[in-house]
Amino acid sequence: MARIGFKKVYAPATFDKAAMLEIFNAMKSWVINAGFTVVLDTATAIDFLRMGSPAGTAHDDIPHWALVYEDLGSYSRIYASAVFGHDYLDVGAFCQPYTIASTNWLNSPAPEITLWFAVDAVEGWWWLNGTIVRADSPSGHEIKFCGVGASTRRYPADMNQGLCSRYGVWDDWGDWCAAYTRDETGVQYASPWAGTWSVFGEGWTYNSIRHPGSPLGKMAVPQFPNRDGGFTASVLGEFREILVLTEGYVSGEAPLPGWIAFVGNERDQPYAVPAPDSFTVL
Repeated sequence: MARIGFKKVYAPATFDKAAMLEIFNAMKSWVINAGFTVVLDTATAIDFLRMGSPAGTAHDDIPHWALVYEDLGSYSRIYASAVFGHDYLDVGAFCQPYTIASTNWLNSPAPEITLWFAVDAVEGWWWLNGTIVRADSPSGHEIKFCGVGASTRRYPADMNQGLCSRYGVWDDWGDWCAAYTRDETGVQYASPWAGTWSVFGEGWTYNSIRHPGSPLGKMAVPQFPNRDGGFTASVLGEFREILVLTEGYVSGEAPLPGWIAFVGNERDQPYAVPAPDSFTVL
C-alpha cells in the first residue's frame, strides 16, 4: 500500500475546526498505512521518513516530514515542515512550519470544498489539495489549500551532501521551503525559502495564460526552485513531483498516466502531481 490517497467533499457551511481535525486524522492514518517510517505520532502531529529509513536519519536526499494540527482558538490549521534531524521537535533539527490549510482561509459560512490527499512511502512524497466551487473563476473553481512534499532532481555535477536538503514543502503560489541550506560563504540557513520557475514564468505569476494567438496546444512541463534565500552553494534540479500546466486542463484529469491535475482561479497555478490508481472516498 505504498501509494494511496483519499478524497473528501464537505457540503457548504460544514468545514470548520472539527472538519480540519477530521482531515488531519485521516492524513495521519494514510501516512501510517502507506508504510512510512514514523518517528513521532501524537494526537496533533506525525513526523515521518521515507519507507525503510531508520529514525534519526538526516540526509539531504531522504525526505523527512512533519504534519501538525493546531487549534488556535478562533481557527485551526495544518502546517507541514521539511525536517533535517531526528524529528521536528529536536532542538538540533532544521525545520520550519509552513501552513498548508487553515479554516480562516475560507469565507464564513464555508463554501463546498473538496479535499484530496495522497502519499507514496517508497518515493517519500505527500500532497494535499483543497478546492472550492467559485462561479466567477474561469475554471469554476479556486484552490484554497495546497501543500506538496516535493524533492528536486540531482545533477551529476552536484552530488555533494551538506549543502541543502533536496526536499521541501511546495505550494501552488510560487513557494518552496526546504529544511536548510548553506550559501557560498558557508553560512547555514535554518528556514530557507525559494521561489519557483518554469518555461511559463515565475511560479507566482499568471503563468498558465497564453497569448490568444498562440498555436501551442496544452502542455505539462517541469518546474524548478529558484536560487533565492541562500541556495547559492548548490544546483537545484527540477521537482520530481510537480508539473505545471497550461490552460486547457481540468481538475481530476490525468495529464499523463499516473498523474492528476488541479486547476483553480487565475491566480492559482495549474499543476499536476503523482497520484494513486484510485482514491478512497471518505
